[in-house]
Amino acid sequence: MRKFNLLVLFVLVAGLAAYAYAEGIPEKITIDDCAKKKSAVEFPHKAHFERTKCEICHHVNEGLTAENFAEMEVKACGTCHVEPEKAETPICSSSSTKKNPFHILCISCHKDAVAENAESKAPTKCTACHLKPAE
Repeated sequence: MRKFNLLVLFVLVAGLAAYAYAEGIPEKITIDDCAKKKSAVEFPHKAHFERTKCEICHHVNEGLTAENFAEMEVKACGTCHVEPEKAETPICSSSSTKKNPFHILCISCHKDAVAENAESKAPTKCTACHLKPAE
């Protein structure tokens, strides 16, 4: 009976912890730094969080996980990618479409996903993310 109670307690604590840090992860993030060139993108952050490692995108936050994101200073892309004079931190407004940081990460990963699985729904065309405004 004691082992069962410990197991129930463990499952309850683990479930509450998972809920607590999952609640802090944004469902969607609007990426609008290129709004002058293309429509803003509603990035499904939580869906990506569930499929890949945080540090794939948050490359300056090595070791970032759902368990420790509240303790780490998670930097948004614009924190570093605002200085056009630094080649290592390109920004949208000063980058060609193919050199844009989002495109480098997003499209290459999506193309890899489609190459691995033809049934993948990872978008690879501009209009799949940059939706036309409703009229």
